[in-house]
Amino acid sequence: MDCEAFANAGPFAGGAANPLNWNMSRLRVGNGQGFSTLQPALGFPAGGLGPDNRIGLYVGDSWKIKPNFTLSFGLRYDRDTGRTDSDLPADPNINAAFPGYGNRVAQANLNFAPQIGFAWDPNKNGKTVIRGGIGLFFENVIWNNVLFDRPARLQTGAFNAVTSACLSGTAEPVPVSSGTIKPAPGICGNDIHIGTVIPQITSFWQQVLAGNTFDPHTPNPNYAGTLLAQGLGQPAFLFAPNYKTPRSVQINLGIQREIHHGMVFSADFLRNIETRTLLAIDVNKVGDISTFSATGATQARDATNAAFGCAPGIGGVDCAISGQNNIVDGNPVGATIDDYVGNGLGVPNDATGVGCAQDPNTVGGLGYACAFGGLNPMQNQAFFLKPIGRSVYTALQMKLVQNVNNPFRGIKAVNFQASYSLSNFSNTGGAQLTGTSADSDQDFVLQTADNNNPGRYYGPALLDRTHQISFGGYADIPGGFRLGLIAHFYSPLSSAIVAPNFGDVGEIYRTDFTGDGTVGDPLPGTHFGQFDRGTDAGNLNALISRYNTTSAGQLTPAGNVLVQNGIMTAAQLSALGGVAPHACLAPPAVDTDPSCSPPDSPGGQVNYTWLRALDLKLAWRHTFHDRFTIEPSVGFYNLPNFSNFNLPPNTMNGILFGTGSGSINGTTRLDNESFRVGNGTGVYGLGSQRQIEFGLRFVF
Repeated sequence: MDCEAFANAGPFAGGAANPLNWNMSRLRVGNGQGFSTLQPALGFPAGGLGPDNRIGLYVGDSWKIKPNFTLSFGLRYDRDTGRTDSDLPADPNINAAFPGYGNRVAQANLNFAPQIGFAWDPNKNGKTVIRGGIGLFFENVIWNNVLFDRPARLQTGAFNAVTSACLSGTAEPVPVSSGTIKPAPGICGNDIHIGTVIPQITSFWQQVLAGNTFDPHTPNPNYAGTLLAQGLGQPAFLFAPNYKTPRSVQINLGIQREIHHGMVFSADFLRNIETRTLLAIDVNKVGDISTFSATGATQARDATNAAFGCAPGIGGVDCAISGQNNIVDGNPVGATIDDYVGNGLGVPNDATGVGCAQDPNTVGGLGYACAFGGLNPMQNQAFFLKPIGRSVYTALQMKLVQNVNNPFRGIKAVNFQASYSLSNFSNTGGAQLTGTSADSDQDFVLQTADNNNPGRYYGPALLDRTHQISFGGYADIPGGFRLGLIAHFYSPLSSAIVAPNFGDVGEIYRTDFTGDGTVGDPLPGTHFGQFDRGTDAGNLNALISRYNTTSAGQLTPAGNVLVQNGIMTAAQLSALGGVAPHACLAPPAVDTDPSCSPPDSPGGQVNYTWLRALDLKLAWRHTFHDRFTIEPSVGFYNLPNFSNFNLPPNTMNGILFGTGSGSINGTTRLDNESFRVGNGTGVYGLGSQRQIEFGLRFVF
């Protein structure tokens, strides 16, 4: 039974519309600690930041080579401390599990940034200037990244932590001061309704809180060494030892021309190349086909066969699939891929949540390696932030500015500006799964979409807009009034196109198309930003049909490895559900596959849309005694009341679920209403319904 059908069959009123009816697939619990650092601050015993000592030095000069040609150059030096925990020593426990990754994090001390530029007046009359420049600029690592890193490196202290207690329906170990605890049997499960286990969830959470009392001097249950000793890998995103400050090379070349008095036109070519942004890599390579263990795969297969009353070996798989020896309520119940991966024919998170080779009598492992258990089968995934991300912004920007005094009788002054940008912003980004801006926020802790080739899906970022048109200005009109106008028209956003997945166990057999261990991959042959950048609602079904013909129902690299090593046959994996999933056609097309629901309205699949907004403001200004000024005003935001849709974070996602609204192959014009931009707050409600704002300013 699929998730929505399970929810509709739930015991609580409302069916799938009631969250209590959904399955207890995932549960995350907090430990009740409110601090992420040990430094006292603002009267609290912990939670302070720093010290952050910043040094910035700049030396530069300008050389007027000719009266109409100036060359400028300079050199900047930047040094920041307290941003990467480089003050902490090497950690032998991390090094024991993952050699080299416990070394002390490098402190960036050689951030020298040269810059050079020129300005040339070819006509020597001050009406035209051609300018250009290139420079190296260093970014800064945000504090949020530090707050994920430091609590995992200190052996004592109480730190805020939120941990998965249920993942894909399987109970996961949660750290407490005395070790780890798991939810009791019957809490987690894809066949358990959330509403039926709320008391048990509350009771378990109270146990977690009781095991995490605040004391800066007690052992830190989230210390990396403690987690590694329990086989949990390294779930937090730690800085890799080879930290380098993110940097960008900025290039510009442009021309500015005074057309006539008060009117200036400028055009600039811009290119910004940012490198060394941080991406999280699983250094244990869990799920990567290069880590395949034939012994572990064989044990997992045979253990599952035995659970279904079948003989060991490849022949016993057919018996388990048929369910002939597993009779429930008088009916045979056959095995699925979930049963096999639950015994280790997958990755640690499919089975135990700890390294599969861990002793089951002490930490709940299987006692043997998972089929794809990683370089260190005693551990789970281990994420480290490496300076390997890259992004490029390229644009042609044009602007026309007009300033006129007394243009008409009674009009004191008029200012008008119009600008146009033709641009592309692409990056290696995160996974772009949900389509929200956080998926490609390169300053935040993002997990790479491909462990072996982080740039594989390089393409337009989720906030990329090809065309951006803006215009506006103001006019001082009689009676002390000023009328202001500003308008924006931006072309649509984009997203990746991702194979349908629910993050279930055994996902490496369904949506890991590259064999690197990451799941929920973009469709083969596509890249980030594919939707509305080459593929739109009009030709989406052609892409889906091609995928269904060439990839759906086929083995992923992980499945091929099982077949090549005689663990299972391709037919057996297909019968178990361990193959790439079918993707439903977008409406109004009706997909004949039984897993696909017909469109819920006759409207066709929608694209992302243009952002349109026009704001108008009228103000009156009067000065008393040359000292006091009063300025009442009224502003109309989105005066034409344009309808706007799909602004982050409320956007369609790129996962091809195809059922209900929300996905790029399941959202009709009627469904799109759920993505209409709602009311914001004043000027921060860009694109929302018309709003009126009254203001009063007093200047003295």
